[in-house]
Amino acid sequence: MLNELRNPAVSQPRTPQMIIKRTPPNPRKGPSCWFVLVAFIVVIGGIYIIARPEPAKNAIQALLPTPTPLPTRSATEYALLADLSKEDGELEEAAEYYRTAIELDATNPEFFIRLIELLVRTGEAEEALSVAEQVTVLESNNDRVWTAVSAAYLANGDRLAALGDGTGADLQYAEAVRAADKAILINPDNATAYAYKAGGLTFPNNPEQYDRAFEAAETAILLDPGSAIAHLYMGNIYDYQGYYNAAREQYQLGIQADRSLVDLHINLAYNYFGTSNTPEAILTFREAIDVDPSNAVAYDGLAYMYLQLGEIPLAQENAIKAIELDPDMARAYGRLGEAYFKAPNYDKAIEALTKATDIYGAPTDLNARFFNMLATAYIRKDLALCSKAVPLFEAAAATHSYVTESALDGLEECRLANQ
Repeated sequence: MLNELRNPAVSQPRTPQMIIKRTPPNPRKGPSCWFVLVAFIVVIGGIYIIARPEPAKNAIQALLPTPTPLPTRSATEYALLADLSKEDGELEEAAEYYRTAIELDATNPEFFIRLIELLVRTGEAEEALSVAEQVTVLESNNDRVWTAVSAAYLANGDRLAALGDGTGADLQYAEAVRAADKAILINPDNATAYAYKAGGLTFPNNPEQYDRAFEAAETAILLDPGSAIAHLYMGNIYDYQGYYNAAREQYQLGIQADRSLVDLHINLAYNYFGTSNTPEAILTFREAIDVDPSNAVAYDGLAYMYLQLGEIPLAQENAIKAIELDPDMARAYGRLGEAYFKAPNYDKAIEALTKATDIYGAPTDLNARFFNMLATAYIRKDLALCSKAVPLFEAAAATHSYVTESALDGLEECRLANQ
C-alpha cells in the first residue's frame, strides 16, 4: 500500500500503448503583422513630411522638450571681469572683456572710456583713436569722454614721434590739447584733463608753449595732488627745460601715487641717464619691466643703456626682446643694428639697420644716426657697396643732427674709392 502511494502508476492496470501524433506548427513566412504595421506608419509619416514639411516640423517640435538656453553674461559682468583682469595686471585680457561689453551694450560710454585707457597703456594708440571717435558720437557732453580722447591723441602722437614723423606727431599733440580743453570747458575741476593738456603742449618741444604747459600741469596738481598723471606731465615739463632734479622729484611723487603707471618709471630712468647715472637708469628700467613685462619701450631703453656701457650681448638681448614685443619699433631695430655694428658683425648690422630705416622712411635730426650707421656698415663691409651707401650718407648729411660731419666723411671716402 505504501508503495502504491509513492508510485501511483503501479496500481493502474496496463493497457495497450497509445501513440499520439502531434504535428508541429508551420514556421511563419514573411514579416509579422506588427512589423508591417510599423513600416506602413513610417512610410506614411515620411510622405507627409515631404509633402508638408512645415506642419510636420512644427508637429515634431511640439513633441520634443523645449531646450534650455545656455546662460550668457551681461555687458556689466564682462566689464567687471575686465576690472578684475586689470587689477591682476592682465591688461590685454581686460581690453578684450571691454570690447565684448561694448558689443553687448554700445550705449554705455563708461565701457568706451575704460577701453581707451587700457589701449593707451598697452600701446594700441590707433585702436584707441578709433574707439575715441565712436564714443564722442555717443556722448559728446561728457568731460571724461574728452579726457580719454585727449589721452588717445597723446598716445598716437608718441607713436608717430617714435616713427620719426615729427610733423604728424605735433598735429596729434595739438588735437590732444583741443580735446583736453573741451573736457575742461565741461568740467573745470578735471585734473586729468589739465595734465593731458600739459603733455600736448610740452611734447612738440616748443619753448614758447612751456609756460602754458607748466600752468596746466600746476593746475592739475592743485586740483588733485595725488594724481600720478599730473606728476608725470609736470616732470616732463621740467625735463624738457633741463631741470632734472625737479623732474625726478615729480616722477617719484607719481610713483608713490600709482606705481603701476609704467611711464613714470621709464621717464625716471631716462632722467637718471640724462644726469650720467646709467647704473640707476638700468635699475629703473628693470623696475618698469617688473611693472609691465610686455613693455617694449622699457626693453629698448635697457638696450640703449647697455650700448653706452659697451655691454654688447646684453644690448642685443634686450633689443631683440623689444622687437619681439613691438615688431614695428624702428628704434629697437636701430639699437640692435648698432649692437651688431659694434660687435662688429656688419652683415647683421646691415639687416637690422635696413629694417630700422625702412620703418623710419626718411632721416630726421633724431634718427639720422641710424641712416649714417647703415651707410658706414656698407663701406666697412666692402667699399664696392658705396653705391648703396652714398644716398644714405647724403640723406643723413642733409639733416641738422650731430652725424652730419660723419656722413660727409663717408661721402669723401666713397669718392676717393671710386677714383
